[in-house]
Amino acid sequence: MEKYQKFICVNLKHNLLLPVLLVVALCLFSPLAMGLENLDSLQTAKVVEVFLSLTGLILLMTVFSPDIDRDIRDMIASKKEPMTVIHTLRILCAAFVLAAVGILFLSWMKIGACQFSFFKMFFCFLANSIFLGGIGAFVFSLSNQPVLGYMASILYFLLNFGSGKKYMGNFFLFSMQYGSFTEKYYLLTGGLMLLLLAVVWRDLIRKRLI
Repeated sequence: MEKYQKFICVNLKHNLLLPVLLVVALCLFSPLAMGLENLDSLQTAKVVEVFLSLTGLILLMTVFSPDIDRDIRDMIASKKEPMTVIHTLRILCAAFVLAAVGILFLSWMKIGACQFSFFKMFFCFLANSIFLGGIGAFVFSLSNQPVLGYMASILYFLLNFGSGKKYMGNFFLFSMQYGSFTEKYYLLTGGLMLLLLAVVWRDLIRKRLI
C-alpha cells in the first residue's frame, strides 16, 4: 500500500501538476467569459457541458503521457508492477482530481445562486468529461501521439454543435440543455469502456505487436 501511495504522490507532482494548474486557471478565469450567477438549470447545463466538461480531456490525457518515449516506457515496464496497474492508478488519480474540480466548481455556482440539482449536474459533468477524455486517451493509446488524441476529442466536441443532436443520438454531449438526462448514462459507460480499451490495447495487445 505504501508503494502505491508513493506512486500516486509522484504522479500528482510530475504528471498531473501542470494539467491541474491549467484547469484551475481556466475555472478561475471563467467568470470573465461567461456568467456564473443566478442561472437556471438549463443555463447551468450549458456551462457544464460546453465548458467544464473539457477539463476531462485535459486531465485524462495524462494517463499515457509519461511513457510516450519508448525508452522511458521500457524503464517503467521493467518495474515489478504491471503497466496495467500503473495506468489504472493514473486513471484513478485523474478521475479523483476531476471529481474534485467538478464538486468545487458546482459549489461555486451554488454560492452564486444558480438553481440546479447538484447530483444530476455532477453526474452530467462526470459523464461528459470521462467520455471526452476517454476518446482522447483511446486515440492516444492507438497512435502514441497525444496531438491526435486531443484532435479526436475536440473534433467530437465540435460535431455536437449545430445538428449534432440529430446525428449523435445517445452520445450527444449537450442533452441536458434540452432537458434530457438519459444520454449521460451512455456517455459515462462509453467513456469508461474507451479508457478500458485504451489500457488493454496499450498494455496487453500493442506490446505484443511492436
